[in-house]
Order: sequence, then structure tokens, then C-alpha cells
Amino acid sequence: MQEQNETAPRSLAESAPEARSAGSDLAAGLMFAALGLAALFIGRSYPAGSSLDMGPGYIPRAVAVGLLGIGLLLVVKGAAWRPRSWPAFPLRAASCVSLAILLFGLLIERTGLFVACLACVLAAALGDPQARWREVPVVAVAFAGFAAVLFGYVLRLSVQVWPL
Repeated sequence: MQEQNETAPRSLAESAPEARSAGSDLAAGLMFAALGLAALFIGRSYPAGSSLDMGPGYIPRAVAVGLLGIGLLLVVKGAAWRPRSWPAFPLRAASCVSLAILLFGLLIERTGLFVACLACVLAAALGDPQARWREVPVVAVAFAGFAAVLFGYVLRLSVQVWPL
């Protein structure tokens, strides 16, 4: 029978650096709490109803309260750790993903779903410094084709699939 090495970490949580864990918990908690508050604010006019007669705002409100609760727990957990440090913010990735979403919204009505998906995937790939640029166009075409078939033909949504 082998003896367990006393210096080896017993779990993944024990092997993570304390400062990184605290900063990550704090950042994630703030993000969850902000999403929960935003969802509560956006859905404030939806009638919730009761648990026996659920309205259109019942489930969104329940999910928003859950997000807010998880966020507050993570903020408390992250704030309790010492020392406090924030994880590095991936500015390039966040900017490119935001650009991809913006491009999709701007292009979907003008150029159709297929072209908007292509632009979205290509813009998002710019955020990854290790992107394999021989594979990105293949993935973009496959994703755009899948979206066009699924939303335009299988689900028959009233969305323009191809450019006019």
C-alpha cells in the first residue's frame, strides 16, 4: 500500500494560489450580482404571478434572485480572503467578443444570418492570440452554415438567411 505524499495538495482548491482564488471569487461574485440586479431591473414590469399561477416574469425573477444570491456569497467569500488582488482582465478578448456581438447586431438585417455569423466568428477569433487562422475560416463557415440551416430552414424563423 502506497503512502500519500504529505506535501501534495489534496484538492484542486488547495493547489490554487490564495490570492488568485480570492480575486477570482470577488470578480465572479460582482459579475453574478450585477447580472442578477440587471435582470431584476429589466424584468421589473413583467407580472410574476404566484407559484401556482406563474406569470411571464416568475422564472426570470427567480433566476435573477438566484444569480444575485450566488454573487453575494462569492463576494463575501472573496472579501474574506487575504491578500486581495484582482485577476488580470483579458481586455483584448473582451473587446473582440463585444465587437463580434455588435457586428452581429448591425449585420443581421443588412446582410443576413450567414454573413453576420461569419463576421461574428472572425471578429471573436481576433481576441485569441493563439487562434489558428487556417482553421478559423473553416469553423466560421461551418457555424454560419449550421445557423442558416437550423434557424432559416429547420425552425423556419422569419430571419433573412442570405444577402439580398
